[in-house]
Amino acid sequence: MILKLISRSLPLPGTSDPLLRQYTGIQGLDTHLASLVTFFAPVVDMSSSDLTLSGGFGLGQFGAGWALLTLESLRAGNRARIVSYIVIFGLILQNITFAVTIPIYLLIHLLTSPTASSFPGKFASSVLVVNSTDLKILPFSIILGYIVPSVLMALPAPSLVSSTVHQQFIALWQPFPLWTALIQWTVKALYSLFVNGNTNQESSFGASYLSAAKYTYGFVLVFCMITHLAAFAIAVLPPSTFENSTAELIRLSQSDMFGVYVPKPPVFGLKFPSFAEGVQNFLVWDLYVGMTAVLLWATLLYRNATSANASWLSWPTLGFKILAWTLFSGPMGAATILLWERDAIVGQKVKQGI
Repeated sequence: MILKLISRSLPLPGTSDPLLRQYTGIQGLDTHLASLVTFFAPVVDMSSSDLTLSGGFGLGQFGAGWALLTLESLRAGNRARIVSYIVIFGLILQNITFAVTIPIYLLIHLLTSPTASSFPGKFASSVLVVNSTDLKILPFSIILGYIVPSVLMALPAPSLVSSTVHQQFIALWQPFPLWTALIQWTVKALYSLFVNGNTNQESSFGASYLSAAKYTYGFVLVFCMITHLAAFAIAVLPPSTFENSTAELIRLSQSDMFGVYVPKPPVFGLKFPSFAEGVQNFLVWDLYVGMTAVLLWATLLYRNATSANASWLSWPTLGFKILAWTLFSGPMGAATILLWERDAIVGQKVKQGI
């Protein structure tokens, strides 16, 4: 359907505005960007309340997942391994979907990375530690490389930006893995030049690392909670709750939880009344499959960290913890907690000399 829209010179879906077909001057790349813009336009044009709320929820979960995987790629044990080239997987992800790329990446991680197996605490400094400069910069890289482009593409057209600029912003968002990586590398180089000449020196895995890492994990968790709770509250609370709010918020409050979070079963030949509904169903399934993979991966890494001492692992307690954090921050919030606690458990092993 998207190719038909492009080939027939039809307008941008849901509008009467012409579909922009030139972005870089490279025909093949421009055609691909036009198809991606066509697909993502309904997510940010706010014509569908259910899709808008699904998109807001997905923004936080998808971005948090990306931040966690980027953090994992920066660990000492992953250096020069295939899982360290996260930007390549990110660009593939943006073209082949979250649900396909992420399980493959995580499987490669589990099979090749020393951080995926149980190891004595004395090896933590050569396996789990992340360069302190990278830890400081990562939240800013996510903000500038992912969150800011997400906000820009959500600016309404034509009230705030023109339709052309709106489509350019949607195209700008597509290679966000490249933007986050470029910002990370550039800021680290500038930091080395003007602040600290030795940004490649790594600290030992101990209190100093855990103290620095808590700000990165905390940032990811807060991002999850804000986007998740905002979308969940609007979808669940009665419309009367928002009767004194803006007209846009009142319209969004007409959505219901099932319309926002429960996709239709992926059966062959399923048809949708509108293009936007089809996009939403695809993206929700894509998000759920990818998030499930990340959460299972984080659970396995957490389990491996506790394997040396069974008293640290209680499956009922772990299950309740995952459920509770999923409720308050979404599945990626739960994954953040598991990886954060994995680091803390390894820190205890280091302290105890086991």
